[in-house]
Amino acid sequence: MAAGLKNLIRLHEWTVDERRRELGLHIRKLNELDQRVRDLEAELKREQALAGSGDLGITFGAYYNLYRYRRARLDERIRIQEREILEARDILGRAYMELKKYQVADEIRRREAAQEEARQEQADLDELGLQLYRRQSARRNAARRRAG
Repeated sequence: MAAGLKNLIRLHEWTVDERRRELGLHIRKLNELDQRVRDLEAELKREQALAGSGDLGITFGAYYNLYRYRRARLDERIRIQEREILEARDILGRAYMELKKYQVADEIRRREAAQEEARQEQADLDELGLQLYRRQSARRNAARRRAG
């Protein structure tokens, strides 16, 4: 049974690691989307500066419509990614709880095995002590009979 429990623990450790990697991937994607929003904002500021400095102001309206469309798409992707992160965290939490269940069971099994080993060792020592006492008692009784 101990080998089966160890295999289950290894399997669940692997599962937890996979879930962590998946969560990390989702977080990286969210960070990339955040960077794209920052880049888009910087691009908007550059376009505004260009529009204010000359005759390019006429095209700014078309650019701004494109900007709003792109920003709305990024915002939606960010919302989706945030939901996926929450879901990935939930899945990771459940996987971790499952792993802990097996780790606790293994710890209890090891503790019980150690206690049983200690009980057995104490029983062996008690038996050895009893045998030693009997031998010493038998020698004393034999010595008294010879002396008496």
